[in-house]
Amino acid sequence: MSMENQNASEKNVFNWIEEKLMPKSCTSEEFIYNEMESQSEYSLPIIYQPFDASKISHWKDRGQLYDFLYSTDGEGKILLDFGPGDGWPSLIVAPYVKKVIGIDSSVKRIEVCTENAKRMGITNAEFIKYTVGTKLPFDDNTFDGIMAASSIEQTPDPKKTVEELYRVLKPKGRLRIYYEALSGYRNGQEQDIWISEIKDNLCKIILYNRNIEKEYAVQYALTIAMSKKEVVKQLSAEGEVSFNQITVPYLEGIKHKIINSQVCKTIHPSGRTFVSWLKDIGFGKIIPTYNGGIAAAKLFDQYSDKDRPKDLASIDGIIKKVVSVAVQFEAPTYIDPFITAIK
Repeated sequence: MSMENQNASEKNVFNWIEEKLMPKSCTSEEFIYNEMESQSEYSLPIIYQPFDASKISHWKDRGQLYDFLYSTDGEGKILLDFGPGDGWPSLIVAPYVKKVIGIDSSVKRIEVCTENAKRMGITNAEFIKYTVGTKLPFDDNTFDGIMAASSIEQTPDPKKTVEELYRVLKPKGRLRIYYEALSGYRNGQEQDIWISEIKDNLCKIILYNRNIEKEYAVQYALTIAMSKKEVVKQLSAEGEVSFNQITVPYLEGIKHKIINSQVCKTIHPSGRTFVSWLKDIGFGKIIPTYNGGIAAAKLFDQYSDKDRPKDLASIDGIIKKVVSVAVQFEAPTYIDPFITAIK
């Protein structure tokens, strides 16, 4: 398919959805998060799975723990987790801090986080619901540190969200931002698809239309009265689905099974944009850095299977040293790195 024809096809699919389905505009939690039993698909070590030293993803997650802990200078202090998902990083950070409060606009996420904390026996983590776009329910200068993992960009006005985080952060307090910029989707993934299983014989086809230069994404969700397995089978004999397989004829063929349609626009600031905002808002020091998760993954690769440490205490010992350096080592903003901002 030529680039011209591909662009026309993309336009036709999105136009068809707008014209034929008239999707309801909604926020991120209405779009997907209120329906997810597990935002991580139960993959998180410690929270859902025993730590497995043979898995690089578990090492990376451990590196992220110490990234948030060290970059916020949070040991023994009171932290806010803005948008905790399944309780991440709140519940893995909790053993090292005085108290952590997670706040989210999704009722489902708060329920899941609270249930996970109870199951894990964690008593110094609390989860609170608020209405997205409103003032956070905390006094000025409440928290020693704030963790925001892929959450600020899910709010309707990310800059105003950062302003609120600044307000509730204590002077000299630290905000650590882990975010999804769009640069990684350049050259082929500007338009994308994800199929989410809701329950038996019900799934969501989510179509992404990303504008990388203007730093926003428009997402369309079609709730289908079919199982995820059935939809995937219709689209691809090999079981791998791509955006190009979603065509107007296909959508017309399943229109009678589309029981709901939604659209959600999210703003995805780049590293440069975040740094500019943080300066405008009044943060005294802004440090884009390399991240602890990648540092821990590189450590994993340096060991052979035979020589790699097996117990968590030994692994923590070596990860801590590397992460404590990584979170201070400045990275160029054009790579969209993690950011520490100090009030």
